[in-house]
Amino acid sequence: QNKNLAEELNDPYLLDKLREKLVSYKIDKLKEVEELKNNERFRREFLGNVSHELKTPLFSIQGFTEILLDGGLSDSQINESYLQKIAKNTNRLIEIVDDLVLISKVESNELKLNIEKFHLYELCLDVIESLEDLAFKKHIEIEIKDQDHIHYSVKGDKAKLFQVFHNLIQNAINYSPPKTKINIRFFDFESEVLIEVSDNGIGIAEEHLPRLFERFYRVDSDRSRDTGGSGLGLSIVKKILEAHGHSIQVKSKVNKGTTFSFTLSK
Repeated sequence: QNKNLAEELNDPYLLDKLREKLVSYKIDKLKEVEELKNNERFRREFLGNVSHELKTPLFSIQGFTEILLDGGLSDSQINESYLQKIAKNTNRLIEIVDDLVLISKVESNELKLNIEKFHLYELCLDVIESLEDLAFKKHIEIEIKDQDHIHYSVKGDKAKLFQVFHNLIQNAINYSPPKTKINIRFFDFESEVLIEVSDNGIGIAEEHLPRLFERFYRVDSDRSRDTGGSGLGLSIVKKILEAHGHSIQVKSKVNKGTTFSFTLSK
């Protein structure tokens, strides 16, 4: 040991090696500090967003309830309308909590996937049917391209992937002008199917794209809240696909439309 120590001390490059180690250590520590700062910023933003998202429907429920208790119950024109608004805001609270629970399960590896084979085309038809009223109100047509590929079978949790398609198509409807079209396309790869969901909507500015899948991140806060939802839809889409071993990409141009694309295993 003493001999090895003596050899190290007599090494002509000892100071250079020590300097390199110190520089490397400094860089690692700076990265660690920066990561801690980013985590703290994200935690503050997340808590602030959760508080805001929960307070909005809670304050609405409180206000409508107080009006009813102050005499509104005796007015048949008021009570039914306000009870419907209370129910709507209550459902929004439940949706936010359910989505938070789902994200928490994914991040703690507690989300159990029921993997099965199913027809992709049939799943898309079910999602479109569930959103039929919303699309009809805006005269928006939803078309599945490449209908010759209805034989495609993919592997995954059908219920969770239903939620993926539902969130993406619902977003496309919400942010598209009336009398436009939403296209769903399938592309065949050797072991996967590439899916694209495209719209001709308002689009997303480039500076927003890197944060688009963050929890509660909204490109336009006021307009986004008017469309309803928990603000967690795209984050949930990303988490579900990652749990399946896949990722999601987005391309968008302002006033030109948006395309989300992802793959599923055959």
